[in-house]
Amino acid sequence: MSAPVLSPEEVVCVLPSQVIFLGKALAPVARGARQAMTRRVRSSGHEFVTLGDLSHHMGVIQQALTHLSPRIDGLMTDVVHKVGAGAVEAGRAAGRLEQVLSEFIDGYLDAKASHAGPEASDARSLILGVYRHHIREICEWLEELVEAIANPASAIQKRGIAAAANVELTVALNMTSPPEMAKLDALAKRLIPPPETYIEPSPRVEQRETSGPGILGTIGALAFGIGITKAVLGRNHG
Repeated sequence: MSAPVLSPEEVVCVLPSQVIFLGKALAPVARGARQAMTRRVRSSGHEFVTLGDLSHHMGVIQQALTHLSPRIDGLMTDVVHKVGAGAVEAGRAAGRLEQVLSEFIDGYLDAKASHAGPEASDARSLILGVYRHHIREICEWLEELVEAIANPASAIQKRGIAAAANVELTVALNMTSPPEMAKLDALAKRLIPPPETYIEPSPRVEQRETSGPGILGTIGALAFGIGITKAVLGRNHG
């Protein structure tokens, strides 16, 4: 005889206090990021130059993605798995993750504030799409995580997990490659001359110089390294 299916109202979940603190600390992060994305920006007066600016922004995105994984690890080690962690630890971990989101958002707004002539408009639109893709995926994960912490019984039911004395709930972040990446790759290959005649474009003077593999190398690194997958686990007692 199968066990009766309980509704979320009939399941009482008790989460570790540090997980509850984390949910409260993370709640405004995605909301703030989404609001920042809709912010109106004044023109910076900078003209978007296809190769130079694509190289710059791909570097910004690659760096932000590199920072993302350890920040999510920090949510686990500094809060979720740290018995006795309180609001201060949760706030710090959420703040460090928010800083990574700010790297994406600042880059997005920087590109948005530039203007592009006919030859560079497609490239600018594509890089803006890459930024939006990554920010949206992180925000959606944060919103799902916060909702699961706020209403774990409903999250358990949605995932078809049977109610038990000790249930482990996983909310995974799966970063996917933006659809714009293939078009950016094709565009870069079209514009970059053969190696014997190619001269790396000068970095933008108002941005700090960064060493890197150039746009094609960066696109390849992103394509192969984009699959960041982390899970945040909460123990729910029904």
